[in-house]
Amino acid sequence: MTFKGKTAAWWYIATAALNGVALAAAINQKLTVFFVGNLILLVLLDLFFVPVIFKNETVIGKKEIEIKFGLLTKTIPIQSITNVKVMKSYSASYAASVDRIGIESSTAAAAVFISLEDNDAFVKELMKKNRRIKYLI
Repeated sequence: MTFKGKTAAWWYIATAALNGVALAAAINQKLTVFFVGNLILLVLLDLFFVPVIFKNETVIGKKEIEIKFGLLTKTIPIQSITNVKVMKSYSASYAASVDRIGIESSTAAAAVFISLEDNDAFVKELMKKNRRIKYLI
């Protein structure tokens, strides 16, 4: 079952603002070392920010969940998941919104944070696959 990722307005604004600043700086510098540096910065930023707009989802399979966040993909075995928590934080994560859930697993060193359009439906479906998961609000 596929759950669409949530992308907040601030993600679009940040993407547009970073592109605007990098383009303005590149145009202002003409063909110099700074122009090339700004162009490289623009490409690197876009490699992270833009793909998230088009590919942001979490898929619950038979034995694992697959988190797709732009060019990044993470797989977590469902049986290793111990806790799912409701989060409101700005920590680095696979989320383009502040409305997040944290997934803790026995195989991962740290929790993975994701943001979905329907977090509750995701948690219910996940708990059907592994009844030992604790849902912490």
